[in-house]
Amino acid sequence: MRKLKKFMRSPGIFLRDHLNKRYPQILNELGCAEDGEVALIAQDLDPDKGLPSRFPIDVVYTWVDGADPSWRERYAAHRPDHAASVAGGRDEARFRSHDELYFSVASVLENMPWVRRIHIVTDNQTPAWLKECRLCGDRIRIVDHRQIIDGQYLPTFNSHVIEAHLHRVPDLGEHFIYFNDDVLPARPLPAAHFFQSNGLASIFISKKSLSAMQSAGKETPTLAASRNARRLLQELHGGEVDSPLVHTYVPLRRSVLERLWADPVARPKIEAFLGNRTRGRNDLNMATFMAPWSAYFLGMSAPRTDICHYFNVRSPAAPSRYATLLRRQHGGSAPHSICLNDFQSTGNTVDGYDARLSDFLGTYFSSAVDQLKDAP
Repeated sequence: MRKLKKFMRSPGIFLRDHLNKRYPQILNELGCAEDGEVALIAQDLDPDKGLPSRFPIDVVYTWVDGADPSWRERYAAHRPDHAASVAGGRDEARFRSHDELYFSVASVLENMPWVRRIHIVTDNQTPAWLKECRLCGDRIRIVDHRQIIDGQYLPTFNSHVIEAHLHRVPDLGEHFIYFNDDVLPARPLPAAHFFQSNGLASIFISKKSLSAMQSAGKETPTLAASRNARRLLQELHGGEVDSPLVHTYVPLRRSVLERLWADPVARPKIEAFLGNRTRGRNDLNMATFMAPWSAYFLGMSAPRTDICHYFNVRSPAAPSRYATLLRRQHGGSAPHSICLNDFQSTGNTVDGYDARLSDFLGTYFSSAVDQLKDAP
């Protein structure tokens, strides 16, 4: 009788709740429903779980402003059109900025106040907001490609090449967290979420399968580079890896990247793709696959859970994802992180997607932005 009354009073809500229970919507890459997410987050962020980290931890971003005229001139002059390129590797959506970096940095400063320093790796660019940021000072540093990448490989528009050089960032700590600019912490996070007190890095493993994605014909630049890295991992460690990582931040150890570069088997394969101006078929996914899994085989990382809501901001489903995130934030059950991915500039793009994205960012991260603006 109670269910009948609910149906008569609010049929839409009744059907929504009934279908959600029977066919729960999966919003993450771990394959768990919303109730499961909340339980996993509570367990992971239990303040009595583990000891605090006792060492400095940095954050490293890679960022590009694809609207910068000087950058566009360099890109047009060096953009290749050859058989070695991977489909999607040159889609200009990959270089478009929606000020995600601004909101992500603000969220790091608010939700991860224990971070020692933030390094932003760019190609002769500086975010406009950073020039007026009174809080930033020495805590946020711009790192130009020329500081970490040999001149023979510049300019480069290949994120895999840039990521392969992150260990060369000046004054980078041994323990650091790699962010793409479209990844944002969605709630307060302790250092122990990323690194245990004994230095072990967290590795956030997705439920997805490289083999399954390849069989389905999803040949993306990231998938190709991850499959290449999987073969190299087999050579180096004898371990078979089929799981990519969750599309979120990546805790890394600088010494692991240095070790890969020094390895006589790995180095020639690293050097072989550094000349690819855009993503190529022989790329290695160093920062978000090769190094984390190598650390795992070396006993320098351990699996941990990160609930990341990852979706395409151009998708017709994006508005409902924004609404879910705002509801979860208001209810105190926000995920660990959000990845607001922008890809495929042609195809199924919802009208006004960029305005909706801006509205969401301004609303969800309003507190973080206010603190950044009001900082002494």
